[in-house]
Amino acid sequence: MISCEEALEITRKFSAEITNTLTGKIRAIFAIGSLGGDYYRPGQSDIDTVVITSVSRNEIQQITSIVETIADRYWREYQVPKGFGAIVFAEEQLHPPYIKSEELVQEIMRLKMQGKLIYGEYDINNIEFPDWQAIKNDILNFQEWSDEQPYFEHSAQSFVNSTLMGLKRYLLLKHHIVEFNKFKAIGLYLANNPPVINEEIFTFITNYISGKPYIWNDEIRSNYTNWHDHLFVVINNLVLYNE
Repeated sequence: MISCEEALEITRKFSAEITNTLTGKIRAIFAIGSLGGDYYRPGQSDIDTVVITSVSRNEIQQITSIVETIADRYWREYQVPKGFGAIVFAEEQLHPPYIKSEELVQEIMRLKMQGKLIYGEYDINNIEFPDWQAIKNDILNFQEWSDEQPYFEHSAQSFVNSTLMGLKRYLLLKHHIVEFNKFKAIGLYLANNPPVINEEIFTFITNYISGKPYIWNDEIRSNYTNWHDHLFVVINNLVLYNE
């Protein structure tokens, strides 16, 4: 299992490699997610980073391709659970007006709330937190994209991640509670007038994210997926399609 300090060291090595590969084009690199937010769990947590560059948004795709290729190699080389993520920004993308197709609003929020500087110098206090309309528009854009995707059968991981996203969506849009820590999401949801509850499923999710053994078969998948879809209908009608 990769300890927290080992995960930070891997992130430092990653940062050194991409700054050497992309000389003069990297302004700063931050750890986000569990590593940046101080809730990293060895053997369970992935590694997520934000890379801020000095190039324009028109040049960002080539840089992103190089960074993601290196990140993918680190994921495999170090056997990081669930992946090694790298969100690449042109500095101008950190500030409004945001471009819908870039879908970066949630990542800006994560950077603001969780960013732990690994390389370079960059004051994230100078980044404006996206306003609530920008946040809602970003979530609506994602939901519209999701609705257009073909049906697929959930794995346990995709079910857990999607359900937690729904709970956090409710907290964010209904109560203006911004919480990215998946270990806190269910408790916060239950404490804030939850519109839909299923204790069995919440126990399953809690056990899954805690690394405990679980059973996932066709019957469970079907029952849990039906509840998951109902949850999103209720929450979306309550907080997303309510205008």
